[in-house]
Amino acid sequence: MDFRPINSDHAVQSAAFNVMFDGPLDPAMVQSLRGRKDLLEDLPAVHNPEVFELIPGVGTRAQRAAGIQLSHLRPDGTAAWSLRIVGNELAVECGRYTRWDRVWESAQKYLAAGIEVARASERKAAVVALNVADAFIANQEEYDLKTLLRAGPRLAEGIFSSGPTWHNYVGWFRYPAINPKSHWLNQLNVDAARGADDIRVSVVHNQELRQDAPLSLPLTSLADWYRELHKNNKLVLTEILQPEMADKIGLKI
Repeated sequence: MDFRPINSDHAVQSAAFNVMFDGPLDPAMVQSLRGRKDLLEDLPAVHNPEVFELIPGVGTRAQRAAGIQLSHLRPDGTAAWSLRIVGNELAVECGRYTRWDRVWESAQKYLAAGIEVARASERKAAVVALNVADAFIANQEEYDLKTLLRAGPRLAEGIFSSGPTWHNYVGWFRYPAINPKSHWLNQLNVDAARGADDIRVSVVHNQELRQDAPLSLPLTSLADWYRELHKNNKLVLTEILQPEMADKIGLKI
C-alpha cells in the first residue's frame, strides 16, 4: 500500500459541528459565555474574532462582525477544541479526534451552550452541518493512487492518471433527508497536494441539513441528526476508499 493514515488507527484531522441561525445573535448574550466557568475549565483561551460580511444592496459594502471564541490551545498555538460564535454561525471544532462517541460527548456540551445563546437571542436554526477532514500520506513520490482510492461515481476517472497532485470536487443531495423538511447536501472535496515534507491526499466531506423553514430551539433531535450525519460520512468513505484502508482506519457501518 502506497499510503498511510495520518494517525495510527484513524485518518481524521478535524471535525466541525456547525449550526447557522436565521439572523445574528445578540452581542451581549454572546459575550455572556465569558462567564461560563464550566466552559472555561475546558476552553480557557478567550478572544474576540472578527470577520467581514458583505451586505448586499446599492453600493455593496463590507460590515465587520464581532463574536467570541473559547479554545483549548496546544503549545504551538493551534486549537485542540474551540467554540466560536460570529454573526449568525455557531461552530464547534475538534482538532484532537479520537473516536466518535468521545468526541460527540464534548461537542454536544459546547453546542448546547451556543444554542442557549441563540435561544435567548430569539433565533431559530436554519442549517445544521458536519464537516470531517481525513488525510492520508503518500509513502513515495510515484504512488499508485488505486492503492488508496477506488473508482466510482464520486471520483473523476482522470485523477488516477494525473500525477502526484490533483483535485476532485463533487456535490449531491441525499434523500430521504434525516429531517423530512430539510435538504441534505453533501459536498466531497478530495485532493492531493505537496506539503513541506510529503504529499497528502485530503478527503473533506461537508454535510448540511438545510431546513425548509428555520426550526425553534432547542433542537431536540440534534443528537440523532449528528449520529446519522456521522454514519453517512463513514458510508461515503467506504465508497471511495479501498477496503484494506477502510479496515485499517476502523470504518464499520
